[in-house]
Amino acid sequence: MAKYNNYFEKTLDFINIYQELIDCHLVDFITEKLWDKCLPEKLKSELESINTNDDIWMESNATSELNDFIQLTRSLSLESCPAVICVDDLLKLLPQVPSKEQSIKNKFVEIKKSQFMNTKKSYEIDVLGKIIAEMALSTRSLVVDAGAGKGYLSTYLSEHFDVPVLSIDSSQVCHKGAINRQEKIRKRKQSLTKVRYVVEKLDDTTDYNKIVKTHYPDWNVNKNLILTGLHTCGMLVHSVMKAFLHAKDIHLLFVVPCCYHLADESLSGRWIFSKNARMLAQQSIERSRHNKHLSPSLFYRAVLQIILHSMGYYNTKVGRGGPLDNFANYAKWALSKIGIDNKQIPSTHALQEIYQSYIHFESKLHLFQILRIYTSSVVEAAIMLDRIVFLQNNAQHSKIAIVRLFDPTVSPRCYAILMMK
Repeated sequence: MAKYNNYFEKTLDFINIYQELIDCHLVDFITEKLWDKCLPEKLKSELESINTNDDIWMESNATSELNDFIQLTRSLSLESCPAVICVDDLLKLLPQVPSKEQSIKNKFVEIKKSQFMNTKKSYEIDVLGKIIAEMALSTRSLVVDAGAGKGYLSTYLSEHFDVPVLSIDSSQVCHKGAINRQEKIRKRKQSLTKVRYVVEKLDDTTDYNKIVKTHYPDWNVNKNLILTGLHTCGMLVHSVMKAFLHAKDIHLLFVVPCCYHLADESLSGRWIFSKNARMLAQQSIERSRHNKHLSPSLFYRAVLQIILHSMGYYNTKVGRGGPLDNFANYAKWALSKIGIDNKQIPSTHALQEIYQSYIHFESKLHLFQILRIYTSSVVEAAIMLDRIVFLQNNAQHSKIAIVRLFDPTVSPRCYAILMMK
């Protein structure tokens, strides 16, 4: 899998060159002079001559610093990686389904969406569920759903495909929710399911074999377990991967990671991703390009930072939820929220004057943020490739791949990690 290694190196080279742009925080845009600090001179000069009414999401073939930058980020995204496979090609990597069975992908084309899921979740469960069912039925395996939450995937596999599932989550609240859903489905369909719901803390040392034997005592465990998870959050995906490497009876791993900002380690040891970089990786180019809108709160917060510094407040967290009708109202809300006495809060007129004195930075921040969103795809690629390289270096495997699973405009965390022993 040299392609993954080579691509990983290229993404790290890019991150090294644009590290200041990637690691910065937009709240410091004005106070830390990020426009001058983080951008190469030629690119900065070109951006300063751009008509801010132009749509820079509309990429062109014209030679320019901006277009070269955009094309470079696109060339280093997972979307452009030749080793990443699409979901339609995934089943070709799996053990052959017995000829008497028709492929699930083609056989079950009209699955009624559950009344307990929103549209996004229903779409994700439908896509992932069919693939996991294909894997489980073709290899006669039991599925372990790690970090199962309320058990949407587990229930789907059991209800529609009669697949045995061990649904594990560390949250008692999620466990109760899963049990309640199962009971409603049982009453509605008057049938039993093959899901066993378990509350268990999951970490690097979790013995999945032992948990299966405890809750599925009649299951003959013999290299016939599949470990999966939909939007396995933060560090949990690292724990699941490490546990998979040491579990001799789990023959297949298929997880969809999310919440990159909550995973504070590099598995390959090749790079340490900052918190801001991991937060940036959460951005979605597809959604941003589709919406073509950035919230005014980004600029409001950058101007507010100037006021906070002038009052002696540094490294202050404000959070979301403030009024966005005008800056003065936003600033008053924010200053009150962090505990500043009303007598110390500047007047509406004073706040508006401050805002107007920095309004010329707004178009620059807008362009700056779009550049960062373009880099997000490279950082996401590096984080995912870090995990693939780790798996490659730590186990014998027959197949390993990153799979583009979902439509990113619907589900931005659309990539899955596949490994078969």
